[in-house]
Amino acid sequence: MSFIEFSNVVFYYNNDEEAQNNRPAIDGVSFCVEKGEVVAVIGHNGSGKSTLAKLCNGLLEPDEGEILVDGISTKDKKRIFDIRSKVGIVFQNPDNQMVATIIEDDVAFGPENLGLKSEEIRQRVDWALKSVGMSEHAKGTPFKLSGGQKQRIAIAGVLALKPQVMILDESTAMLDPLSRKEIMDVAMKLVREENMTLINITHFVDEAMEADKIIVLNDGKIFMQGGKEVLTKYAELASIGLEAPLAVRVKNKLNEQGYDLPTVLTDEELVDCLCR
Repeated sequence: MSFIEFSNVVFYYNNDEEAQNNRPAIDGVSFCVEKGEVVAVIGHNGSGKSTLAKLCNGLLEPDEGEILVDGISTKDKKRIFDIRSKVGIVFQNPDNQMVATIIEDDVAFGPENLGLKSEEIRQRVDWALKSVGMSEHAKGTPFKLSGGQKQRIAIAGVLALKPQVMILDESTAMLDPLSRKEIMDVAMKLVREENMTLINITHFVDEAMEADKIIVLNDGKIFMQGGKEVLTKYAELASIGLEAPLAVRVKNKLNEQGYDLPTVLTDEELVDCLCR
């Protein structure tokens, strides 16, 4: 059985405009996430990506269909705490996730609310900060950190709960390219070393290259899903306002000029192909 399973999920926001237009934010979505898998969800603004994230751990409840997390329905209100302990979300703005003025206290907030013993909380905080490379800042204040460092602390706060699935909900959107790479390196390290399942919700197609599975959303529906070959669908992605990776776009332009280049995905693959 898949760890997360969406079956014909439909979700409406309760506002007059949505009701009048009869347009669900998520419309008949079905997919599965396996344990240890890296899944990228991409789409333009308003495609339903963040709604999907909140549905994954029961922050939102589907109007139709069913969502199972480790076999538990997100509609089962008696088990919602179990679901949220299994699936953690890191949101876009780290400042909105800070609850304490000292970094280690901020990371400890979640475990304290689980009612854990002090020794266990100490171990979890130390482990989480070490995992994201922020141990040396434990006694400092988060408000003096860079955006990338703050996002690392936000990830540590989720890690301290020891979830089996981590969702990055546009968590790199407000960061510069170097900080984005650092956050993705941390996330992929956790996948490898902690056997964590990662769902990366992003509009950066280069981040999707790290994924085992890619889901493309458009107007609340799954437009495409599959492996990395999804990113080579130049025309299909362009039709919904998404750009394929740079190497794919260059390769397609060269093919239009009469060259016969094979499928490439990364800049390195394109350079190697051109050199040959």
